[in-house]
Amino acid sequence: MDSQPNMTFIECMMAELHKNTILSMRRQMQKENLIMLASYKGYSFHKYPAKQFQEKASNYMKEADIYKLINDVNPKNPTVSQSCLKTIFKTLDTTLIKLLRSKAITDAQFVLMHPQKSIIRLSYLYFVPDIDESKEPVVPIMVCKNAPIFNISHFISNTLWSMLNEITGCKKLANSDQVAYMLEQYAKADYLQETTYFVTFNFHDVCTKFSHHKALQALEKFLETHRPQLQEIAKHLSNKTILQLVRLVLETQYFIYDKKLYQQIHGSSSGSLLTILLAFTYLLYGQSTSLINTILNNKTEIFARYRDDIFLTWNGSKEDFQTLFNGTIHQQQENPTIPSIKTMIGKTIHLLDLELNNDKGHLVTKIFRNPKTDEYELPSQYEYHTNQPSDLLKAALKHALYCSTNQKDFEAERRHIRLSHLFRGFSSEFIDQCIEEFKKKDVGIKSDLIHPFHTIPFETLRKHIMQLYEAGMALEKEEKTQKTNIIHVPYPDSWTQEMALKIKDDLLNMVEESTTNKEAFRDIQFDLIPRPETPLAINDYLLDKRPPLSMLILSSK
Repeated sequence: MDSQPNMTFIECMMAELHKNTILSMRRQMQKENLIMLASYKGYSFHKYPAKQFQEKASNYMKEADIYKLINDVNPKNPTVSQSCLKTIFKTLDTTLIKLLRSKAITDAQFVLMHPQKSIIRLSYLYFVPDIDESKEPVVPIMVCKNAPIFNISHFISNTLWSMLNEITGCKKLANSDQVAYMLEQYAKADYLQETTYFVTFNFHDVCTKFSHHKALQALEKFLETHRPQLQEIAKHLSNKTILQLVRLVLETQYFIYDKKLYQQIHGSSSGSLLTILLAFTYLLYGQSTSLINTILNNKTEIFARYRDDIFLTWNGSKEDFQTLFNGTIHQQQENPTIPSIKTMIGKTIHLLDLELNNDKGHLVTKIFRNPKTDEYELPSQYEYHTNQPSDLLKAALKHALYCSTNQKDFEAERRHIRLSHLFRGFSSEFIDQCIEEFKKKDVGIKSDLIHPFHTIPFETLRKHIMQLYEAGMALEKEEKTQKTNIIHVPYPDSWTQEMALKIKDDLLNMVEESTTNKEAFRDIQFDLIPRPETPLAINDYLLDKRPPLSMLILSSK
């Protein structure tokens, strides 16, 4: 919605027009005491009476039993929140310096984990609706991108995920395109049998309610069990240091909500990079390890994760899997109680926006549309750089090709994309032009007036798009394997170059004073790179969720 540096003048004007339109909608809703929010894990917007939604959020805060009220915060004199932020920074700073001086962490690790005092902010909480009626009506969302513990969480989570993925073979999924591609490779290798079941389950409740003590025990169990295989991945960090840093993150989860300071005492925040990792470890190593041992013994089966959704293939009976799962994920006898995890297992299941079907040993995948969302909703779930209507339409066509294994389903999705755009006021000429551009630039098929888009064989289209997908994956893998001696440290792109250099010098001076290995320190290159601010989403324009800035930052004194 905000104009970006790479936009043309016309694009900037259009962005400003859209922004003003949405702000006008917000003002009108405020007059009517209404709010509009996008649903959790969804792209449809819903209106609610403001008072009613606030009551649901307040009830969640009281009944969830995962937050501890610390104190009220006065926006005009926020000494409570400022003192809390100052204490957190001092604790992190002292801990990291001690670890550096004792050689428990390296100079580079210190730089990557140390918080930048000039930009740290307290986290804050807001709620979004959940249209899944079987769950809580609202879901808490924590904004903690500039929290003091963010850098530690980022570094430790990357290290631990590398360890977990190495041991468990769990594949991280970024989108449903990867799901479709992964299953096709599984089927091509003749692993898909008539008896194969697809299994999926979500562990969001574990993320928000796990016991800190038990999660640390599970992590310790994992590290001790597999340490000999993880020496290189551990990056010279001992088990003791890893556990100390994770415990530090869990103990400093403070945030602002409704002019009050809270601490999260169970689970972890939605915005923390450690949350899903700790819940995942807790599931596999916190109780019985029979599930993970079975997975490790079946190397040909799929075991994958999309955020807090698990997906796997199972060549056994439904009853055997449910018995194994129930024996591993039994309900906790503690407060707060984690609800039983519901699994979906079958020859046909829904995962993300896909329908996966094992048709007597033949794989069939297609786009699935949730009936609770707008039937003619425009595609909006792609990356931010596809915010132009033409890019969104082409991204939707590409997605349909990736995920449709047969022509009938692709044609149905193509018609749906066209109808959605016509319904929203786009012309047939615009849609046809986008399709032609997609054919030339995205698929790589030369224009031919004798053979328009709809007459090109489906197999030809899909072969081209899958070859491009595989080439992109290979390039990404190659880039990841290229090692460098440069440590990249991000900083907000709103800073001037002089500010960035000053912060860099101050940080390196601090490290040089604390390091015990001057020669090794001089061999490392540190490069500060601008970190673009995340553009505001429509949600952020429709509702002001952030508390007054004075409650989130350090005192100017």
